[in-house]
Amino acid sequence: MRLSMSNTMSLEDHVEKINKARDKVQAGIFEMAENITEAVRQLGGKQVELAIRLGMSKGTLSKWISIGSNTIIMTMKEDAPSSFNSLYQLSSLDNQYSKYYGEEEGKEKFTNLFKNKKITNFSDRNDIARLIKSHKEIIKEDEVKEIKHLVSNNIESENKIIKSEIRLKVLVKSNLFFNTIIVIPSLDQIEMWKNCEGDEFINEDYPIGNLENSDQNIFQQCLIKIKAKDIEVGLKCLKSWGYVYSDILMPNQPKKGLVSKSLEYLVLKGERGEPNEVSSFIKSHSTSDLMAYAEKIGQKPFLLVGDVTVLKEWVYCVG
Repeated sequence: MRLSMSNTMSLEDHVEKINKARDKVQAGIFEMAENITEAVRQLGGKQVELAIRLGMSKGTLSKWISIGSNTIIMTMKEDAPSSFNSLYQLSSLDNQYSKYYGEEEGKEKFTNLFKNKKITNFSDRNDIARLIKSHKEIIKEDEVKEIKHLVSNNIESENKIIKSEIRLKVLVKSNLFFNTIIVIPSLDQIEMWKNCEGDEFINEDYPIGNLENSDQNIFQQCLIKIKAKDIEVGLKCLKSWGYVYSDILMPNQPKKGLVSKSLEYLVLKGERGEPNEVSSFIKSHSTSDLMAYAEKIGQKPFLLVGDVTVLKEWVYCVG
């Protein structure tokens, strides 16, 4: 008579086996994020083709890039969740922190989530969603305070002038409008907008278009300072904000023939309303020269987005 050997495993054996499988899944997700990010960096403009060849949408590819290009997440592999969706939510939270607190403080706050065990490899989508919700509540509270401050201090309702610095989305809630706007995007914003699906996302993220004058008979302009290699992104911005591209102002080219200018700054100009004949010469791409040019060709009120100024005629916001 043959005795059958039991092939049952203990609880500890099962736990060990499952943990090994989970580690393989986690390692695979990080490896895929790294490989996709590296491929996009090397292939340059072939991101759409890469997405097609991988059988995924451009939006999904952008999410993988968001994970793979996040240095904090990629260095916290052992402490990070193994879920693709959770990792993407974390990369989004990191971007929100940097945008709200500034690059340095935002990165520190995000890193502390791992150090203080608010994020672990057992965290799921609900845990991260609660962190995102908490951050949004902080933003909302601060926005309410800023709006109350604006109402009680230094707003000249007749001329629509604000004396203090203000965040862009708070400016939108204040129901002010501007006829001439200069936008100086950060490199991080350019990269994010470059990978976004649909032009409308840009205005959702950065609602310049919500500051338009409803009177379409008034000539309105938007100048965006951008590197030559990012012209496509600049055109997407103008379209998303509701402006029609009208001109491009490029640096002087002393040589004869065609010369690469991919890393030099240029200015794209968009307009709406009744067009005017305006000059097409700016001394340089410095903020002061851009503002002097805008005052010469544009109409008040003036708004500078992405830099600061002490000029009384201008409202500025940096985030």
